[in-house]
Amino acid sequence: MDPKLEMTRQWLMLADDDLRLARFILDGDDPIYWAAAFHSQQCAEKALKSFLTFHNIRAKKSHEIDYLLELCCRVNPDFEQFKQTAGKLTEYAVDSRYPAPHHYASDEDAKQAIEIARSIYEFILKSLPDLEKLPQE
Repeated sequence: MDPKLEMTRQWLMLADDDLRLARFILDGDDPIYWAAAFHSQQCAEKALKSFLTFHNIRAKKSHEIDYLLELCCRVNPDFEQFKQTAGKLTEYAVDSRYPAPHHYASDEDAKQAIEIARSIYEFILKSLPDLEKLPQE
């Protein structure tokens, strides 16, 4: 497979793993809300990076969802639909993993984060070709 397509596919696989982890963590007997929110952010970030990789757009190393969305909007303006809500995920990228009470994630925060990540991930899956069905080299 073309290296660019393989990298795109790998980003998507990792995004899927993060989304499944977020759901698993939230649905457990003793949910850890910050961890579910963190993996939701990771899902959205990796899915956005898969789209950028596919379109040969290099992004600076960043966890900022708004920045990645802005780059994606240059290719597909339909990414605008996520700008109102997705930026909130950025606070879960790093801060949620360290002691800081102002970054506490609630049950509702975690559910919302998962829904935002899922919608971005699914939108990107529909925007890209089925990479599994592309001819292998």
